[in-house]
Amino acid sequence: MVTVLGKGTVLVADEDRNRSDLLKARIAAMGYSVSVQSSARAALRKIRSRSVNAVLISSSIGDMHMTTFLETMARANLAAGIVIFGRSIGVTDAVSWMKTGAVDILLDPEAPQVLRSAIQRAFSYSVRIVESSSGPGGSPEEAPPRVLFRSKAMEQVMKRTRRVAPVNATVLITGESGTGKDVLARQIHALSGRRGAYLALNCAAIPETLLEDELFGHERGAFTGAERSREGKFEAASGGTLLLDEIGEIPLPIQVKLLRILEENRVTRLGGNTPIPIDVRLVAATNTDLQSAVRKGLFREDLYYRLKVVEIHIPPLRARRTDIPLLAVSFLREVAEKHGFPVPELSQEALERMVAYSWPGNVRQLRNLMESMLIISGSFIDVADLPVEIAGTPVSGDSLLQVELPVTLEDLELTAVEKTLALTGGNRTRTAELLGIGRRTLQRKLKEM
Repeated sequence: MVTVLGKGTVLVADEDRNRSDLLKARIAAMGYSVSVQSSARAALRKIRSRSVNAVLISSSIGDMHMTTFLETMARANLAAGIVIFGRSIGVTDAVSWMKTGAVDILLDPEAPQVLRSAIQRAFSYSVRIVESSSGPGGSPEEAPPRVLFRSKAMEQVMKRTRRVAPVNATVLITGESGTGKDVLARQIHALSGRRGAYLALNCAAIPETLLEDELFGHERGAFTGAERSREGKFEAASGGTLLLDEIGEIPLPIQVKLLRILEENRVTRLGGNTPIPIDVRLVAATNTDLQSAVRKGLFREDLYYRLKVVEIHIPPLRARRTDIPLLAVSFLREVAEKHGFPVPELSQEALERMVAYSWPGNVRQLRNLMESMLIISGSFIDVADLPVEIAGTPVSGDSLLQVELPVTLEDLELTAVEKTLALTGGNRTRTAELLGIGRRTLQRKLKEM
């Protein structure tokens, strides 16, 4: 069961009683139930009761190292979303903790809007991990990959995803190739509460002659070589979620059958006569303009509207540049662990070029680049190591990354305030709106500058 935002429980773990009382009051005012613990071990005992949806824990809590706490959560499949707060958290620790399982890192947990946004992100990951097999003899379903973001654009995407996931409606995910449509589909399944398997099929990768069999299955003797019956993806995903990627590549004759399945919730195998009831949450994805395909007669209009009950558009990476540093460092750690290499250092200049680059291949291209750089560049990645098209990208003078690395998250935050204030001509109200913080929080940060 997925917890509805505003009706779940947040656990605050902090040795500072005054601060934890303040956080408790502010979180309760948002409509959540709040539990307070003064140690990490007490927090783990409470989380193990499966009654906690989100955890807000101090990085300086004394009885357990934060990495140990996160690893314990992961080993025990304790899936409450974790937000770590502390004013002296460095970039290295922040990225490491997020890679280990933290949903967010806060320097100022007392800022109401920042706190609310972090808790909402934690709830989006608050999914109980259940042993759900992919079929007879299948293995437990893996937890979905995390969606790492800092941009307002992706925050809106995740907000829409959280609202849609618990409702058993068909979802159409649109976006350029490489933006992460499969990752988002996995999030929808994880947040849906459906106990069946998550299956995905790339319709463009299957020859037309085999696609129908992949989708609908066949009975024994349906065609030459069909020596035994075989269920298709719709049957295998019953009780769960089926992603049909590149939905626009499905031929018109199969589109007719797909529409009928969606309307009747029954599938008939090739060579069979008996409709089989199914319970499948369908998510479709495409990087093409389906409306244009409809006008050209390449895609059925009735199927298009049946798929587009809810549409979620993932913006390209160039439209959410503030996500690039977090993704780049996270991918570096991921591929370093995969290959058994130490995590290389990424220079400020290289990171600036990466932020300025247009990324036509989007997130997939960024991840592949990080793996390539890890293998080729060794322990330090500089501008000269980047591909020519990225290294030659001009960097605008108003980049938020004009700071010396290594740098703390607090330094980055204050730099963002300074640059945004300059961008708005000193308009504090507009600056606060662009940064997603309250005016009081902005005033406090200006005093720190």
